[in-house]
Amino acid sequence: MARWPDVAGTNEGKLGLASQPRVRRKADPGAAERGGESSRDRFLDAADQLFIREGYDRCTIRAISATAGTSLALLSRHWDSKHQLFEEVFRRHFEPIHSAQQSRFDILEAQGPPDLRAVLEAFFSPALAGNIGPLEQRTSHLVYCRALMDPSNEARTITRPLVRATRERLIGLLRQALPQLDETRFFLAMATVLGAYIYPQVNGPRLAEIMGVEFQAIDWAEAALIIPRFLEAGLRQEL
Repeated sequence: MARWPDVAGTNEGKLGLASQPRVRRKADPGAAERGGESSRDRFLDAADQLFIREGYDRCTIRAISATAGTSLALLSRHWDSKHQLFEEVFRRHFEPIHSAQQSRFDILEAQGPPDLRAVLEAFFSPALAGNIGPLEQRTSHLVYCRALMDPSNEARTITRPLVRATRERLIGLLRQALPQLDETRFFLAMATVLGAYIYPQVNGPRLAEIMGVEFQAIDWAEAALIIPRFLEAGLRQEL
């Protein structure tokens, strides 16, 4: 795990940062504390913006620092590496969604043997609800979706432990709700559920544009109930 480069620049070439495009805007160390927002929050917000637009590998620490309006030296006071920074970036967006999913799973388990549609609704609703509202309100949702699909091995290393508990619990509940499926069919069922979970969030705007559908007009609270019904109808054909 690489640490931040020497802020004086002596180690920049060694870490491959010399080849990165220069950011024209000059850093302003004082800007990080203006407006009542801490430098830590400014860095996290800047990382959100750049990650949504560029993805993990192209989201450089130099660009994050420039977007935050401060210096690499100040950035290094909070995190030792890009990996460590994005552990916090991803965690702060993943945890509210997963906490809501886990709470719904708790309720289902307290009620007895899980119902297939109820499990799916409990999984879909907290995430799809993030599609509701203007762009600035959907930043957390966009980071979450981008992180789930980012091809970077390092990004996957960060997200894997974040999703593990919720993913394993979903698998366990669906296994109880679909006991008749053999191992192969259950794997395909899980692949279908997760595909339906991720695709509308990550590629929905592009598909809507192709189909001439107004993406912002979709009622995602209702969609979180419709998609599980579609899935339930198909999965029950195997029971």
